[in-house]
Amino acid sequence: MRTTGKFAAAILSAIMMANGLSLPMAYAAPSSSYVNVDEKYDPFAEEEMPAKEADPSKLTFKERLALQQKEEQAAAQKVTIANVMPGHIYIPKKTMLNVELIEPANSKTHKKNQQVEFKTTENLIINGVVVIPKGTVGMGYVYEVQKAGGFGRKGVLRIAGKEIKTLNNVSVPLRKGLEGKGKTDGGAVAVAAAVSLVGGLFMKGSNINYPAGTDFQVEVRDNVDLGVTPEELKDAMNPNIPHGQEIVIEVK
Repeated sequence: MRTTGKFAAAILSAIMMANGLSLPMAYAAPSSSYVNVDEKYDPFAEEEMPAKEADPSKLTFKERLALQQKEEQAAAQKVTIANVMPGHIYIPKKTMLNVELIEPANSKTHKKNQQVEFKTTENLIINGVVVIPKGTVGMGYVYEVQKAGGFGRKGVLRIAGKEIKTLNNVSVPLRKGLEGKGKTDGGAVAVAAAVSLVGGLFMKGSNINYPAGTDFQVEVRDNVDLGVTPEELKDAMNPNIPHGQEIVIEVK
């Protein structure tokens, strides 16, 4: 019985090691920076579709009259854009930015919420003015990660965009990003029940490895007010004109 117990313990230990698990022990956190994020927010989720408009033919006379009045009121009002002051230039929601990783990333060593930097691979131009130049560094983070393990467990690494800034220092919130899964060795998960416990340990999945320079896209999360009118845009984005907090000190 003792021999059987020791063998079972050895097998359990091997499984835990193969899947990146361990018994409780002292652990020193890596020195990497981490990002504070809303854990309930999924940057990769598809947005909800707008509700379908009611079919006028199925409405009562009173409901049709109310709908008509609502449409007339909306048409009479000046069109407004969410999060944008009237007359201001803005970056539209869902604008896609082409970016690339600055440093390599992989599912074996990276941790959840670890900061990941990227840079733009082309200019973002609005009304003929560069707003975010090529080479601008943005911040992302590891949204989901799982390193490969025994029994064909695949590595997972999803890197989401967090934010980037314009030339006039306006923060642009981002979503979407880079995501991928490793490969299973010989379909080990599907056939795990048909092989021995020890044999399954050697059916390793593969980790995700993104080299520096890996291209991907991030999406602007909301309309972003640039705080300037069309006439002011060129000067506001001029890198030779200082931007920031200004303090005037009178010397007597």
